[in-house]
Amino acid sequence: MNKPFTPPQNVKEVLERVNRPKTAVVTGGMPYANGPLHLGHLAGAIVPPDIMARYMRMLIGKDNVLFVSGNDDHGSTSEASAVKAGKGVREFIDEIHAKQLETVTRYGISYDIFSGTSQPDCYPTHAETSQEFMRKMWKNGLLEKKTTNQWYDPKINRFLQDRNVTGKCPNPNCTNESAYSDNCEVCGMEYDPSQLLNPRSALSGATPELKPTAHLWMDMTKVQDQLVEWLKSKQNKWRKGVINQVMDTVLPAFQFDNVHEPIYKEMKANLPKHKSRYAPGKKVVVQFENKEDFINGMNMMSVQEIPVEVMDGWAHRSITRDVVWGIPVPEEIDPEMKGKTLYVWPDSLIAPISFSKVALKNKGKGPDEWKRFWTESDSRVFQFLGQDNVYFYVLMQGAMWFGTQADPNRQPVPGEYQLTDIFSVFHLMVDGEKMSKSRGNFYSADQLTNEMGFDPDQVRYFLSTLGIAEKPSNFEFETFKERNKFLAGPMNAAIEKPISAVHSRFDGKVPDGKLLEKAEKETMKIVQLYLKNMEKGEHLTLLGQIENYARLINSFFVQYKPHDDRADLEGRKDGLYTSFYILKNLMIMLYPFAPQTMERVRQSLNLPETVWSVDELGTGIPAGHVIGQKGSYFPGVEGLEVD
Repeated sequence: MNKPFTPPQNVKEVLERVNRPKTAVVTGGMPYANGPLHLGHLAGAIVPPDIMARYMRMLIGKDNVLFVSGNDDHGSTSEASAVKAGKGVREFIDEIHAKQLETVTRYGISYDIFSGTSQPDCYPTHAETSQEFMRKMWKNGLLEKKTTNQWYDPKINRFLQDRNVTGKCPNPNCTNESAYSDNCEVCGMEYDPSQLLNPRSALSGATPELKPTAHLWMDMTKVQDQLVEWLKSKQNKWRKGVINQVMDTVLPAFQFDNVHEPIYKEMKANLPKHKSRYAPGKKVVVQFENKEDFINGMNMMSVQEIPVEVMDGWAHRSITRDVVWGIPVPEEIDPEMKGKTLYVWPDSLIAPISFSKVALKNKGKGPDEWKRFWTESDSRVFQFLGQDNVYFYVLMQGAMWFGTQADPNRQPVPGEYQLTDIFSVFHLMVDGEKMSKSRGNFYSADQLTNEMGFDPDQVRYFLSTLGIAEKPSNFEFETFKERNKFLAGPMNAAIEKPISAVHSRFDGKVPDGKLLEKAEKETMKIVQLYLKNMEKGEHLTLLGQIENYARLINSFFVQYKPHDDRADLEGRKDGLYTSFYILKNLMIMLYPFAPQTMERVRQSLNLPETVWSVDELGTGIPAGHVIGQKGSYFPGVEGLEVD
């Protein structure tokens, strides 16, 4: 019989009950090596995973956490950009990589490694890992060879990747003259490459031709039931937008013309459990819980002579390309695959495993140490990405992971790749519009610091308050400046007042006061909220509550006046002792968000680096502890008067 729930009585009990994985890997969607990092990169795939990585280190120790990323080097975008710049691909990528590395370092992004899929330190390991994936997926029947027509550039004698061909969008209502080979980013239409109008090669400017070529295709229907089972286990844990998006895609379904709807309605009650909905083109979609019910449903429709169209286009994807710049397909898979390379998407999904192996090797760890992070059931993998990439990181990646197992038709067991946790974010707009260089609202991460003079922690903090995990968000410079006023004003005051008072009135030592009851109660509440929201990667509400918690220090200074010799001495001691208690908690909780600033606070409080631990929450600073000198924390803001 389960014991009745009893609420925790103090912060220590709260911390004893928190779920702690044995190890954690944190990663984010990898930027292409084709240009500088911009605000969207920071907001979605760089700052949020850094916050999670820093939190996980505070939760389970830095030796048990890997934060890995790097450039997605093998994409057509990098190759096309190199050609446009008149440089070799290797030279171009290395220049971009060096600049991006400078940017992430400036923003305090605490990677264990920031490499690239083609970088010399990573490529051998990445090639070996990727080829092992291909061999196992081929052996398990998830890959098959298919011949299709693809664009070929007769001027440079090579097949072209999707984004190396542009032309007029075939949608008669769209005017985009630079649509990609199979999709238009302006109207959202997807189409067969043969439908593209006025095609041209992005590499040579020539008019390409459609020619047959053989490739490896993944059939994700082979593990469809396993994907559904996994996703159902995440329904109350992942963000709703992620679950809804992939479940609508992965559940077995067919559609039929609505002229057959009267017959369908008559037989509906006898069909296996399903859901139906109307779809464009006067269609009715019927969706089932598993493949067995789906097949039975199709057979019953066939008996009634209702023609159906299986909706499995999502499940069939080519995973190889006719390019030199990539991971070669193992020749033993099929002789016709000689010269083919792995498509950039599966390449990038495997990359964090390769980065992990290299990072651990650089730390002097053994060759099998990576398995502790990727293949044990009590490990966790946190992946942060934009919502546009959810399909790849959930369905394609999940199918690939199943495809490497000894038995693909079950959930992973210890020793096999453990399925990941996905944290997607919505789009970031700037001043109410999608970022665009032509509109003048496109900002690189370096522009904000190097040209506009903002502190990296100001940018990190503001991005964390936008709630991009819950909704499309807007980076508005006026709102950004107002937030910086709060940091320079009330937040700095909460940090500076106790330090100033202890030096001016208490010889630089924390007084022997007692902890005020209000602070103890508010700390219990904020620590519980902190642990819950940090694990979910949800920061908007949390930061608002942390800001309210910081205001307690200012309220205690108003009430107990630790800086004023005329006030009651015992009250002054209690007020200052409690203010330092709150300040230590505040510093720890804000460390993942504003690490460089909080590191300066730590030095002022004269605390060791071991303070960066959730187990230090609620412990306070003991009486008699010597406090260091006040430093500079959040930058001042022009026109702001601070009391």
